[in-house]
Amino acid sequence: VLKTEAPAARSAAVKVVSVAELVTKLKVEAAVL
Repeated sequence: VLKTEAPAARSAAVKVVSVAELVTKLKVEAAVL
């Protein structure tokens, strides 16, 4: 790997600190799972 870059910012995205938190947010906020 020669270089790493942060992905482009998405206005709707919310950063989460863990996969578990991400899954919880999907379940609760988006009702996806």
